[in-house]
Amino acid sequence: MEQPSIRDLLIHLKQKNYQAALDLATELDLDKDVVYKTQWTHFRKEKEPHIESRHLEFLPLVKDDAWVVTQCLETLANQPQVQRELIQLGQERIMKQTKSIIAQLNPHYQPTSQEKTWLRTRYYFLQYSDRLETMTKLWPSLSETAPSFAEAYSQFRDCNLIALAIESARNENNTLLDALFLHHGRQLLPYRLFILSQIPETSDPSQFDLPHVTHDREDRWLEEPWRAELDVVEQDWVQDLIRLDVPEEAAYAARLQDGIQATAYPASSEVVADWYMERAQAADAIGLSSNALEIIRYAQVMGVTHIEEKLSEYDWLCKYIYCSNDHERYVDLEKFRQMSNYEILEGLLQTTNSNTVVDDMLHLALPWLEVSKNRKVIDEDEDEEKPEFLLHRWLLDTRVVDDHLDWCCLVCEHSKPTMATEDRIIKDDLDLSRLVLAIMYSSDGSDMDNLVRLFECLPIFPDNTPQQENETTEMATILPYASTPLGVFSALQSVGPFGLTKMMDTLQRHLSSAEVLARYHAHVPLRWYLEEQSVKSQQQLCIRMASQAAGGVETGGARFDRDDDWRELLDDMIRLRDNGQDIFGKLDSAIVLEIFFSSLLRCARFKLAKELILGGNKLIDITKAEKLVIDAEREFFDNATSGDMDSGSLKQAWECLKILPPTTEIKKEMDLIEATHIIITEFNVQHQPGIPLMPIQVRQSEDRLEFVSKLMNTRRDVYNNHEKVLHLVRRLGYAEDDVLAKVKTLSMLASTALVEEDYLQSYRLCQIAVDMAQNKPSKKPKAYNDQVDQAAWQICFNLGKLHTFEDINRRLDVLSMAMTLSPVENIRDVLAVWRELDATKPSQIDLAQLDADRYEAETQQSMKWQGLLQNASKQWGFGDLLAGGSGEHGEGGKRKRDIVRNVVGNWLF
Repeated sequence: MEQPSIRDLLIHLKQKNYQAALDLATELDLDKDVVYKTQWTHFRKEKEPHIESRHLEFLPLVKDDAWVVTQCLETLANQPQVQRELIQLGQERIMKQTKSIIAQLNPHYQPTSQEKTWLRTRYYFLQYSDRLETMTKLWPSLSETAPSFAEAYSQFRDCNLIALAIESARNENNTLLDALFLHHGRQLLPYRLFILSQIPETSDPSQFDLPHVTHDREDRWLEEPWRAELDVVEQDWVQDLIRLDVPEEAAYAARLQDGIQATAYPASSEVVADWYMERAQAADAIGLSSNALEIIRYAQVMGVTHIEEKLSEYDWLCKYIYCSNDHERYVDLEKFRQMSNYEILEGLLQTTNSNTVVDDMLHLALPWLEVSKNRKVIDEDEDEEKPEFLLHRWLLDTRVVDDHLDWCCLVCEHSKPTMATEDRIIKDDLDLSRLVLAIMYSSDGSDMDNLVRLFECLPIFPDNTPQQENETTEMATILPYASTPLGVFSALQSVGPFGLTKMMDTLQRHLSSAEVLARYHAHVPLRWYLEEQSVKSQQQLCIRMASQAAGGVETGGARFDRDDDWRELLDDMIRLRDNGQDIFGKLDSAIVLEIFFSSLLRCARFKLAKELILGGNKLIDITKAEKLVIDAEREFFDNATSGDMDSGSLKQAWECLKILPPTTEIKKEMDLIEATHIIITEFNVQHQPGIPLMPIQVRQSEDRLEFVSKLMNTRRDVYNNHEKVLHLVRRLGYAEDDVLAKVKTLSMLASTALVEEDYLQSYRLCQIAVDMAQNKPSKKPKAYNDQVDQAAWQICFNLGKLHTFEDINRRLDVLSMAMTLSPVENIRDVLAVWRELDATKPSQIDLAQLDADRYEAETQQSMKWQGLLQNASKQWGFGDLLAGGSGEHGEGGKRKRDIVRNVVGNWLF
């Protein structure tokens, strides 16, 4: 049988027959380390980092200390306990190897290269042991983010603790940072302030353990090192002996050290205070003033003293930024220091409102005024001796007085003399009086309720208050030199209690008048009462008072629906005149009454108006009353949207006229209303097809006969009732003796009858028109008479030359009428038609077909006109004219109506 050999041992190791290999090594009396090393290497390769304690049973059996130490340094385990066992095993071996070296160490000893390696390894095990404990403590908080314990520990054990602490601070990992300071304070505490300065400015300072101060020194940090004492190899002088010269590590350490500042530990309170101030300034520099304030407050909690001023500055800066609500403007502490006291006050009160203004004054404005007393004033206009002036300046700002008078009321009400001085916003009675006077005389006077509230805040000074020398007592003497509320307040600074009392008495009278005006929404600024007003200005205000009280024509006086309200208005208007002493003092009483009645009538209060005008105690002259009634009626008429006089504004116009007995002018207006009603409502005359005619168009028309023409187009049969039409013309405003209007109307009626082929009625209307033309007044101008003749002869000529009119005798008759009135230049045309028609008379006239009596009467009238024609012919001697044109019109087979249209032309259509 062949003897076992080392070759067999190697085969067993290769085949992982470790027990056989051990037995063979025993048999051959070989070193068993090779078996244990091989077995451990195999386990480590297969199990790392999932090595368990049972896998470590072979490692302690290895006698090669260097190899065991190397394995313990390099092996990583996911289980903290297994990692701890590895480090302990390595420490035992390294302690044994370095015991003799440590005994020889002194500052002058020069260890060999191998001794340095053993000493460095001892240092690594001490460092890894400490960091393992730290990692074991931190692992519960890191397990969710770190991949595995072995990997986390591998990174942590060899990292630079200062760099890790800086990274932890930047990541706001307060758990890791606190653990590093607690267990590794020796390495980190010299750099604590720099490390803590890396915490983001956005972080809450209370989440971190920051420097504490007691008296004039920094408190020592709580330290819990994993070992009570430092090992020899951790001493600085030993580290200098055994340090490896690695260029890359040295360069990294140098770069890291260049950017990190060490601070003496523990530091003085001044150093810690400066560190907190720098942190606050860094936060403020990026717009985080609130964080800066929190840092300063936390510093105070940490025992830092002498920072009250800085705390106050940041506190006011944050209040300013929060209250000003100005997101477009960046303000840090440096810019805040450059701002004026008033600018800051404006910012503090920028977002105030009626619900918060009192609290803002008590908790922001007044405290700021106290702070501003000791603050350097940049604005040269600010009153350094009286910071309260800043508050007055804000209250008297034009925007506040004009838009937020209720704020002023609330402030002044919280400053009444009846309150305790410490509770008042404005504590000085003189300032309060001047402030109220300045505000009230600078307001627009529209907010009467708040003006009354302000007046009630005024203090009362003793009656025996003496008058100062040259003291002003009239508010009117101040206003010309003060155009703003602040200007008025400044001008009142020289006025004492006596003058202020006189001014408040004047204000009371003005406020009384203002309250009267306010009831009718006719407010004016109180300053108006102090200025010299013209008659026109007072009259305009009086009109506005009455008009506003009435509510206007559109609303129909909806504001005052009771007669007592109107009587009260009249009493108030007379009271404001007060026999020439009040705001309407320059107005005559008659003017005031006219203004009142004008509004009364425009609101359709006709019954009351009639009672006041015609009653036993007549208030106004009847002539004035007539003018007012007609003016009001015309306004109703012009605003009417319907021509129906039985409803709407036209009905109100009619009823307005009925207040007074019917005078000539009132009858004219009544006639126009009736005419408008007839045209629009009865006959439905329109402005254009589909567009209704408005009453105001009737009044404003320069030729109202156009509506008669439209009426005839609408109602073709109206020519049968010419008397009604003539009556309508008279109501349209044409005088009884206006022959031109009548003749034009009759001509239009005759033309309408002609178009409707009612030639007999057209003939009769021509007769009436010619009779009127013949009997026109002789005193009229020639142009007027020519127009009358033109209108009459033209329609007669049109009817006479119409071939479809078969009554030759009547045609000759109307032609005779036409020639008696036509101008000379038209005689030839008329005679030509008459001559042609007269030549056909014997063959066309059939007397048997006519009623004997009617024909005889008409024949006599015809002979009259024909006799006139013959006389006129002899007188004019128109022999040459009789030889003129024939005037014939060819029929061409046209319809009768078409022939009529051609003859009449466009005169009617």
